[in-house]
Amino acid sequence: MSSTTRWTPKWKTVKIKLNDKDIDICFDEITKLYACPICAPECKKGNTPNYGAYFFSLDDLKEHVLSHNFSYWLRKRKTEEEEEEEEKVKAEEEEE
Repeated sequence: MSSTTRWTPKWKTVKIKLNDKDIDICFDEITKLYACPICAPECKKGNTPNYGAYFFSLDDLKEHVLSHNFSYWLRKRKTEEEEEEEEKVKAEEEEE
């Protein structure tokens, strides 16, 4: 008998209504996680995604899917990168 530490989901495609649109999402029957169909589209084919966004709550998944319209995490990351760059420039100026 072999054991593995690799996550092997058992995906089930579920149709939900979001802003009057039907969308297909993935639900793992083993972990009870919902997967974002935009971040991890391969789950709809039954494959294990290399990365993605997963949620225990359907409401959280819905909010996440809606946030793709605004790409909040990209703006935040950009802001953090800009702050790091500003800190580097400031440190270099202080050394001079």
